[in-house]
Amino acid sequence: MPVLVISYLGWIGPYPKVKVPYNLSNKYPIIFEQLDSSNEVKIRVYVDKFYNNKGDIIKEYRQLFVLDLEKSGFNYYIDFTRFHTDDGIPMYSIVDALLINFVIKDLRGKEKEIPIFPNELIVEKDFWLAEEVSRLVDTEMRLLEDIGKDIEVVGLLYVTELNNVAVDLIEGLTRFYRSDYEGSIKFFRKVVEGLRNYVKANKLEGIGENRQESLRAYLSKAYQLISNFGEHSGTQGSMPEARLSKDIAVSSCRYIATYLKRE
Repeated sequence: MPVLVISYLGWIGPYPKVKVPYNLSNKYPIIFEQLDSSNEVKIRVYVDKFYNNKGDIIKEYRQLFVLDLEKSGFNYYIDFTRFHTDDGIPMYSIVDALLINFVIKDLRGKEKEIPIFPNELIVEKDFWLAEEVSRLVDTEMRLLEDIGKDIEVVGLLYVTELNNVAVDLIEGLTRFYRSDYEGSIKFFRKVVEGLRNYVKANKLEGIGENRQESLRAYLSKAYQLISNFGEHSGTQGSMPEARLSKDIAVSSCRYIATYLKRE
């Protein structure tokens, strides 16, 4: 699970940023040492909402972004400039966001992703956080935790280089969280299709041939089932169908990526 940050946008130099919790930089010193050496490090973030001090929602995103990590003085920050300049989010607004993965470059210049606190949910709130906002976020904690579990799988897909599947899963999850259930089903179907094609073409180390054959059959049947949901098949796909499609896609991704990670 990731880190849930509830924090004010503050001026750091001429730009609006959010301070990286010490708990995070302290636990991943090798990652942040790269910033000390002027190397580029980014972070995959699920931005949920921006609030004002009264607890009013300024804007809902429910979307994944890759943002820059930067160092200023002795502290590290996440650059939120794009939300201020592109969408007019005011300074000193409060954001709640899930920090999912570090995105770094290896010695060959190829990007790779490192999950943040896998299988945990750590909550970091600004000390002076408005009480009303804190209370609102607390009421959604269970939902945010579930979202974190789903999105954590995106990082596993990038780690195992199933990048095209990851892109489709991001789009499906984004549409699902925005209640676009018909739209989400289309992308969950593409996720299952991508996994099915991969398993057909590749042997997964650590999985016996009988189980692998059963996995191929399961993914084919799952693809057929999800293909029966939604407008493209002349049927309606609503929230129950979208939730089932999501659960199939996410659990299948997690299972396959876990074995690929061991190779």
